[in-house]
Amino acid sequence: MMTVRTLVAVLAGLAAATVAAAPGSISLFNGKDLAGWDTVLRAASPGDPDYGLNRDPEKVFTVATVDGGPVIAISGKYWGGLITTREYGDYHLRLEFKWGTKRWPPRATAVRDSGLLYHCAAPGASSVPGSWPWPRSIEFNITEHDTGEFYSVDGAIADAEVTPVGDSPDERAAFEGWCERNEEHGPRLRFRKGGQKHAFDDGSFMPAGDFEGPIGTWNVLDLYAVGDRSVHVVNGKVAVVLTGLRQKTEHGEVPLAKGRIQLQTESAEIFFRRIELEHIDAIPRWLLN
Repeated sequence: MMTVRTLVAVLAGLAAATVAAAPGSISLFNGKDLAGWDTVLRAASPGDPDYGLNRDPEKVFTVATVDGGPVIAISGKYWGGLITTREYGDYHLRLEFKWGTKRWPPRATAVRDSGLLYHCAAPGASSVPGSWPWPRSIEFNITEHDTGEFYSVDGAIADAEVTPVGDSPDERAAFEGWCERNEEHGPRLRFRKGGQKHAFDDGSFMPAGDFEGPIGTWNVLDLYAVGDRSVHVVNGKVAVVLTGLRQKTEHGEVPLAKGRIQLQTESAEIFFRRIELEHIDAIPRWLLN
């Protein structure tokens, strides 16, 4: 007969197995609490409180059990994120996410939106106060039908091979004119290997396709970031390949190759689990070819 003590030990072992990192990697989520992360919150709508750093009285960020295992649950109320207390560079980061049902103003009827920000400056260190609480970083966007998109946060710069959405002569002409003018607004650009190389320091490149699963299902995100290059992978499909990750400083443009990692809250409930990071020396060639 199994004793109570034995049963407790077995259950504890099973719980540990659900959060154990793969060999050679570290887990950024221990399955019990938010150790290793800071919370950052600001108002999303007029009248909302600005809680700032490590004040979360309304429990926007919690640890919960979903689908039989531990998750980081983000309610989506207010804007901000969980940001690692440590900086990381040269790694493969893998995590899983799925959307919840809650949505909040000012995006209560918009598509669900969150994000994985990497190579972040420390909270509040952004050169543009209005970008708080999302410091200068490269964003692996997590948005319905657009997951994997690159977004420049606070002027971070990246290059990618892109093509206009659509392929009509008018769209091609608009794209070429927009590149020459370097204006903020223009046709949407989608990542495509072999497309025209372009840089963004205020905007985004759409992913190669809509690789996200249906709402309510788990999605696997892989981020490869080595030196000044990165690759966004969604459910095994390459969404974006970025090169020349950099930022503007008083000394000119310099590489942006390491920093903190942030999981956003942006008006939509979302769950994260199995957040594992492994040091790597090079991005696998099959992702770049």
